[in-house]
Amino acid sequence: MAFRRYNLEVVRIQWSADLPDESRKVLNSPLVWDFTPGQSDVEIAAKLKNVGNKAFLENRATDAIRFYNLALEYFPEEEITPSGMSLLSDILSNKAAAMIKLECFNSALACTDKILVVDSSHVKAIYRHAKALLGLGRYAECQFLNEKLAQIPSLGQAHEDLVRMRSSITDLGKPPGKDIIAALRRPGPSCKAQPDLPVGMLDRISEYRGPLRLGPSNIGKGEGLFATEDLAVGTVLIVCKPFAGLYVQGEEKEEFSINTNCYKYLVGTMANKIWLDPQLGREIYTLWAGPELKSLEDDDPKIEKVDMARLEKIYFFNVTNTGFAGQCADHFISAGIWIPQSKIIHSCVDANVMIGVHESSLVMMGTTFKEVKQGEEIVSSYVPPMLPFWERDFMESHGFICKCRLCELDRSEGAYVITKRESLLKRLKFHPLKYAIRNSESRLIPNMKTIYVDLGILTELKSLRAATPDLNFAMTNPEIYKMATFFLDTGSYDSCFLILEEAYAAIRNVPPNNVKYAYAEAILVAGMKMRKEKAVLEKWVEEVRKYCRLYAGTLEHVRAGHYPTIPEDLKKFGIEFFNEETG
Repeated sequence: MAFRRYNLEVVRIQWSADLPDESRKVLNSPLVWDFTPGQSDVEIAAKLKNVGNKAFLENRATDAIRFYNLALEYFPEEEITPSGMSLLSDILSNKAAAMIKLECFNSALACTDKILVVDSSHVKAIYRHAKALLGLGRYAECQFLNEKLAQIPSLGQAHEDLVRMRSSITDLGKPPGKDIIAALRRPGPSCKAQPDLPVGMLDRISEYRGPLRLGPSNIGKGEGLFATEDLAVGTVLIVCKPFAGLYVQGEEKEEFSINTNCYKYLVGTMANKIWLDPQLGREIYTLWAGPELKSLEDDDPKIEKVDMARLEKIYFFNVTNTGFAGQCADHFISAGIWIPQSKIIHSCVDANVMIGVHESSLVMMGTTFKEVKQGEEIVSSYVPPMLPFWERDFMESHGFICKCRLCELDRSEGAYVITKRESLLKRLKFHPLKYAIRNSESRLIPNMKTIYVDLGILTELKSLRAATPDLNFAMTNPEIYKMATFFLDTGSYDSCFLILEEAYAAIRNVPPNNVKYAYAEAILVAGMKMRKEKAVLEKWVEEVRKYCRLYAGTLEHVRAGHYPTIPEDLKKFGIEFFNEETG
């Protein structure tokens, strides 16, 4: 409540601030709080603006907006003097800056619109008006910058950011370039977030929607996304920033956790944004909030109100965490609510799009990892299909029952098959010394008896899903991968090739950013050691290329793996790993 309104509503209360210097020091009360009875409304508004500016500089944008709003209430209803109009424009412009900082772009536009009506050459208002339009994805409307800079050349000289912004507008709303894709996908070291984006790159990343349309989902309830044209592998379909996001570095996690938690922070952020920019309710309230809460219609008066109960449910059903699971002491926190992602239906298998989030910038990107035909629904896997059914089935608590081929097969299996599979996997505990024994000369030689036993276990595992090898995710068990690469390292190339080739039938259904082992690389190396024909090698070369591009954004990622000499080794077979077609 503004002080003027307070004085009107509370009888015999007079606003004054005559604290002695000693008391002011104890209370750390800044001079900008001095409101004496003789001050004019404009003088009080100017001081409130200064308080707001101080809050903004201290990264307290919401507090800054509160003070700017109080300042605005002190402007007289009668005609404002030129000096008063200048102050009013400054307050509105600063309020717009605070709104932009909080991504409340509709409210920022409301501020800049008022300024530009009376002063069409107000530099900061022009700049912030354009930033708000960019934030809303209304890129075509940003062309007004060209007109302004042409009409008033001095604007560009006074504000270089306007010129830089104008030069970047033509690339906004387009698919991201190779450098941006590589930076967003570049993996980080264990327990660490991905490397920060290069300086200035985040400003070049705009919201992007590929050739997609909304329509009734064929898989789940509500709407889904469908391709409007044939899509090749590696097509970027979505680039977006979160409605509410959080990134906390490992060294700051403990302090953050003392004061709040991810749930409180993100729910509070959503509520604050709707309070400041009610139109945002029309975006966030489209998200699934559970079976008990019905979706709000556009004409529902609640759609622009803060509804904490609904926001808490939206958090529960829609939050994406990328940095919680690690056990390292310095593990980071990275989480958020991304609205476009909610329109992509889940399927454990048969997904065609992988969703990745850059952990520190919180930019989300959706990319095809299979070919997609026109009219086909866009599907992603929100839980790795390698997990056992009882771990994947948690989504039922979210009001979603997955009916993909894998889940239906898991539900149909009898207790005998399930128990047998679990028993077989428990017997597969890999250790190098398990496969080696010492001979009479104390030299290590293969323990063929143990090797044959484990190969027999693999045969039994394969037989449990002989009719559906692409759904036999037991073959992706880490112990099996370790066994196969042991064979590769010890010269049993054919065993390695066969085991991993069978596992790869299931791996093809897994989004590449969920594949943590070098299946394709190991198969390719084994194939080269076996002197496989060129056509076979080229098939696996393309799989390695695809994995490098989709997992890390660059073919150079092959150098970071266990087999960094693959490009050189391939030349012996007349195959170039790096070429113009593959980038």
